[in-house]
Amino acid sequence: MTLGRYPDGVPPDLLIPGLTADTSRGVPRFPNVAGALGVDADDLAGGVAVEDFNRDGFLDIVATAHRLNDRIWFWVSDGQGAFIERSREAGLSGISGGLNILHADYDNDGFEDLLILRGGWLGERGQHPNSLLRNNGDGTFEDVTARAGLLSYHPTQTAAWRDFDRDGWLDLFIGNEESDRWLQAWQGPGIAPPPEDRPHPCELYRNNGDGTFTEVAAQVGITLNAFVKGVAWGDVNNDGWDDLYVSVIGSPNRLYLNRGPQEPSGWRFEEAGAGVHEPFFSFPTWFFDYDHDGWEDLFVAPYDLRQIGEAAAAVAREYLGLPVETEMPRLYRNNGDGTFRDVSAEVGLNRVLFAMGSNFGDLDNDGFLDIYIGTGAPDLRSVIPNRMFRNVGGERFEEITFEGGFGHLQKGHAVAFADLDRDGDQDIYAAMGGAYEGDGFANVLFENPGYGARHAWVALRLEGRRANRSAIGARIRITVTNYDGSRRQIHRTVSTGGSFGASSLQQVIGLGEAQRIDEVRITWPNRERTVDVITDIVPNRSYTIVEGRAEAEPVPAWPVPFRVAGTSPSRAGSSHGAH
Repeated sequence: MTLGRYPDGVPPDLLIPGLTADTSRGVPRFPNVAGALGVDADDLAGGVAVEDFNRDGFLDIVATAHRLNDRIWFWVSDGQGAFIERSREAGLSGISGGLNILHADYDNDGFEDLLILRGGWLGERGQHPNSLLRNNGDGTFEDVTARAGLLSYHPTQTAAWRDFDRDGWLDLFIGNEESDRWLQAWQGPGIAPPPEDRPHPCELYRNNGDGTFTEVAAQVGITLNAFVKGVAWGDVNNDGWDDLYVSVIGSPNRLYLNRGPQEPSGWRFEEAGAGVHEPFFSFPTWFFDYDHDGWEDLFVAPYDLRQIGEAAAAVAREYLGLPVETEMPRLYRNNGDGTFRDVSAEVGLNRVLFAMGSNFGDLDNDGFLDIYIGTGAPDLRSVIPNRMFRNVGGERFEEITFEGGFGHLQKGHAVAFADLDRDGDQDIYAAMGGAYEGDGFANVLFENPGYGARHAWVALRLEGRRANRSAIGARIRITVTNYDGSRRQIHRTVSTGGSFGASSLQQVIGLGEAQRIDEVRITWPNRERTVDVITDIVPNRSYTIVEGRAEAEPVPAWPVPFRVAGTSPSRAGSSHGAH
């Protein structure tokens, strides 16, 4: 599976029932081209961020690993289908890596900045500072952590940007890890507990609009000390104020409703029930509208530390149709009335997932968001395939792990979806490798071979003006007319995706069988929630949309096929995408 040779390269008598591809689904194999492109960092568990960091129109890749002596990898696209490693030139040499990274334009200067998160899973030994790296706009980054007021010493691997007060500046929530008895289950019996334990509360940093932040978590009603492994923002009740979901290992998950400005006490968040407290042992999470009904749904994947020593066996039992005891994922469908309903079993997501890095995107441009789950356990003997689930019409998910060649057996960490070769479909970059010394492995880049060639798409880069420049939190609604005359709506929210792995903020949106785009409606996350409606957009093109202009600027974005061995630089269009 790791080499992409399963099942064809395995003797028939060694094949496992349920692990073979279903060729009737028509899913092509996604080749791993990371090695051929030189972006296959061979390291331990870490983070990934994909973005156009130098604003030249081509997506770049940043990758990290979790040890303090690990480097940061920064591959800049050369605009001709290859990548050049530029960490030294970018001023990133000497800055240690981290378990997770994410990006956003916190200072509204038009260039996405980086946040590196450290100390996750290490308990009291993980009191490492995070790093805010400001993008100077000239190809270099500068560490401004202390100057920005973000210097603290808490173990973490999860955070999320969102403008919770809609003042035009991105705020930051950091989910810290308060040590508990379950940490020992992950670290193993050979590691003695630390001599002392101090509080590690979660933090909410409000952007002051001058390059600095103020910590306000307790002030706004968020007082949480827990073993936090994932955080996500989403507007669960469509009131315009983004709410916060916190995924916790070993205790109930939390949903904090954003109640907006309150007099005389100021801003207020309120913990809500809403029926989304499980799994009890959960890890990556995100909001997305999987069924396009205009309400954001919630996905929470498990990491059951009670069964961590039997992770591989539990996965094998599921494939063999045998009973399992581990917790299952939760897909909570938004009922539109402030509550959710667990639909994971009825949509086919009641699977054994020891989930870590994970994210979502649209592999076949049908408009429905698919899910890739990086899996694993720290034991070096734990070999579990990472898993891909295709969203079938917003009604169910079918596994296409083995059809597409996604069943990599190495530990799957941060995942990012992005159209790296600009051909109109999303590729997948993922960090591989485990937590322990000797368990490193090369990162992967699965090239989309044109799975959705028969489907239309549109690529949108949004720029806020009164809203935050990254347009994070902007709601997109696209109305299309299909070739058969029917109409449909497609919904997206601008973000980097899931809580472990950062996809590009460019929205590559599949349109399915659309003949034309009737309108693109954008609700901006500014104080007034202004709306722009654009009607001059055509399928299979790339655009920039600037807040308030009510028009789309076409972007000349020719495809750049990956320059692997035996190919040469070319700006010729590919067979399944033209801009």
